[in-house]
Amino acid sequence: MRIFLSIALALWLVAVVPGAAPDTDPLHYQIEIDKDEHGENKVFASFRERNGKQALYVTVHFRVRRVSDGQEAEVDKADIVVREDGRRVHDLEIFSPWAPLTTVLVMDVSGSMENPSGTSRVRKIDEAKKAAEIFLDHLSANSETGLVLFDHLLRVEEPPQRETKRYAEHRRKIRQLIDAAQPMGGTAYLDAAAKAVDMLRDLTGRRAVVLMTDGVDMNSKRTLSEVIKLATVYQVPVYTLGIGELGKYKNVTTVLVLDHSGSMKEKADTNDRRSKIEALRTAAWRFVELMRRDAKIALQPFSSEVDDVPGNFTDDKHLLIQRIRELQPAGGTSLYDAAYAGLEMLAAARRPGRNAVVVLTDGRDEAPGSRLSAQLVIERAQELNYPLYMLGLGQREEINEAVMKRMAAETGGKYFHAGNEQKLFHIFEALSIDLHDDGINEKELRELAEKTGGKFFWARDAAKLPDFFRDLASQLQSTYTVTFASQRSSHDGTARGIDISIERGGVRLSNVGSADYNVHGVVVPEMNYRIYLGLLALLGVFLLAPAGVRQLYRFYGGA
Repeated sequence: MRIFLSIALALWLVAVVPGAAPDTDPLHYQIEIDKDEHGENKVFASFRERNGKQALYVTVHFRVRRVSDGQEAEVDKADIVVREDGRRVHDLEIFSPWAPLTTVLVMDVSGSMENPSGTSRVRKIDEAKKAAEIFLDHLSANSETGLVLFDHLLRVEEPPQRETKRYAEHRRKIRQLIDAAQPMGGTAYLDAAAKAVDMLRDLTGRRAVVLMTDGVDMNSKRTLSEVIKLATVYQVPVYTLGIGELGKYKNVTTVLVLDHSGSMKEKADTNDRRSKIEALRTAAWRFVELMRRDAKIALQPFSSEVDDVPGNFTDDKHLLIQRIRELQPAGGTSLYDAAYAGLEMLAAARRPGRNAVVVLTDGRDEAPGSRLSAQLVIERAQELNYPLYMLGLGQREEINEAVMKRMAAETGGKYFHAGNEQKLFHIFEALSIDLHDDGINEKELRELAEKTGGKFFWARDAAKLPDFFRDLASQLQSTYTVTFASQRSSHDGTARGIDISIERGGVRLSNVGSADYNVHGVVVPEMNYRIYLGLLALLGVFLLAPAGVRQLYRFYGGA
């Protein structure tokens, strides 16, 4: 009886554990599956079209080390064996660390990169340039790179060089372009990432986009889902690096309280080419252009009276710019009434997140003047906890700077003086960036990386950027990448297992690197009818087994 059961158990184990290679001792290699920041084995799975149908493609990054000394090792791609759920995968795309690598470096050169981060007093743009130099230094001679420099626009679009003999010359050009970059403008990293993926789409071999930014995307025309889809279709991983503090606010709501009194017909400075009202139109347009995607702005124009503006808060940039262009200079200056009206407009909106009132005037409260006092405006702003950003345009003697500074300081805002049209433009640009770009969007950057097969890194202190880029260059050039079409291309919500080993002549030369991944979905009974019949037969065997055992026991016991 025991012999019968042992044989049955052995046959069952052979049936359910197929394809295992025999172990050997000693092992020659150690396989290490790439891990994410949480220490979990990292497997990237995505659906893309193949032969007119959606197929699930799986990508795994791993390293191979020699057991003898722990150093990186190169093995023949034919010796790398991948199994999914115990079944050997034959249709593999494998890139070794020694295969050529093509990257596109995507660098943020927006206005916020002018500021330092962490404990460092060095500008983020300077630390970023140093890090980029280190990244280029650590790329091998047979690796090539392109460059995208961006703020709210794509300032530099330099694709990778395709001729190997021109790699060194092209890398020198990349260095020169990075060195010449100056911070300005907003942030459009999704557009920049899409352009970088497009540069790599028809290149062969190992490819990667390396994106570095310090802010929230405020100006991209592309959406996150569009960029992820583009990178997934062309199998280009995007590695993202966020610099500085994490973003605090989901929404930003601003009221622009704009003076269009009669004195705005004049020039702020005798050297200006345009009047103050024309300068205001350009500067306010710039403020609106740089607003982030989740922001809303309302206009509150004023002169002798506070204008009644329909529509209130909107994220329609074209509509806002049109209303700004329609402002015409006339009347006096009811500054305090207008500032109070802006506060009430903001309070009525009741939008969570960051709220601010921006007030611009070229003169004093006069002719006939406000009904409310500056003190009442300050007290109301303090009650609502809304900061007042006060902008004085023109000559200092024409502006009541003392009162405007007090209104800003006592409400948690800031005061700015613009003595000419160029200064006004820069103030509005910097203020829009300061209000709308409050830190990196970790969720978006992480999702962009993880859903394209890359990694997300966070450097709170820009001084740590060189170390990040040194490690990233090493990682990109010391990792095997294997991609295959899953044998179970369905959204069934079940876990799948992957085993990677090095085998030669039927003998395993390494440990088995194992990782699991899930495909989100619903478990559905998609089976061939023969499988159902087989399962029913197996169930019948289990049901009849006790009776069979009893019969055997009686037979042998009786004997």
